[in-house]
Amino acid sequence: MPELNPPTGSESTAPIGTETLPVDDVGGVRRHEREKVEMLARFRRDLVSTTVVLKDLTPSGARIEGVGTLQPDEVVTLTLPECRPMIAFVAWAGTHGAGLEFVHALPDDLYTELVSQYGLSSEEVTRD
Repeated sequence: MPELNPPTGSESTAPIGTETLPVDDVGGVRRHEREKVEMLARFRRDLVSTTVVLKDLTPSGARIEGVGTLQPDEVVTLTLPECRPMIAFVAWAGTHGAGLEFVHALPDDLYTELVSQYGLSSEEVTRD
């Protein structure tokens, strides 16, 4: 079993066979590189809807902040700007945020457009 790295807030890479894939903050291998973004989205859990802030985005998921305590594997709905609502599962949950995994990945053109509009430059990220 691989050794877990302590959370650092940054990503690195880990060799897998002959290829290199991104690694998350606790050493798990990611399918996609995270893009730092800052956008408001509508979040719905049961019958309660609220506005959350997306901080990271990949084609298959997002990290959100501004929502109460969630449970892993909980089903929620997320509506990104100018998009239809999408169903997601809570992949992990913390005190101030959660990671969501979309049931259906974002189409490439939509993902590219969202990152283009809401992505943060490396200068903006370092100020966080």
